[in-house]
Amino acid sequence: MPEVDAGAVRSHSLKDYLIRFAFGAAISLVAGLAGMRFGPAVGGVFLGFPAILPASLTLIQRKEGREQAAIDSLGAVLGALAMIVFAVLVAGFVMSWGPVLTLGAALAAWLVIAIALYAVVRAVYGREPRP
Repeated sequence: MPEVDAGAVRSHSLKDYLIRFAFGAAISLVAGLAGMRFGPAVGGVFLGFPAILPASLTLIQRKEGREQAAIDSLGAVLGALAMIVFAVLVAGFVMSWGPVLTLGAALAAWLVIAIALYAVVRAVYGREPRP
C-alpha cells in the first residue's frame, strides 16, 4: 500500500522545489500559448500533461536511481491511460447525461481502469512495482 511520510517534505532542498516549480510553470506556459494559437482543445491536451512529472522524475533519478524513476514514470503512464478514458467519457456524454452523472461515471471508469492496470503490472512483475 502507498504510504504518506509528511516528514519527507523536509528532506528536499529549496532547489528541488524551485526545479519543480520551473518545470510546472514552463509546461503551463506552453499549454497557454498552444491554446492561444491553436484553440482550447489543443491547449487542453497540453494541460493534461502532469506539469511537475519531468522535474520529479529528474529528482527521483538523482536521489533514488534510474529504476525508481522508471517505476514512477510507469505509474504516470498508467494514470494517463485511465485519464484518457475519463476524458473520452466526459466529452462524449456530458451533453446527453449532464455534468453530474457524466463526471460520476467517468470517475468510476477512471478508478476501475487505474486499479485494473495496476493489477496487470503487479501480475507481470509478480510483485508490487518497486525496485
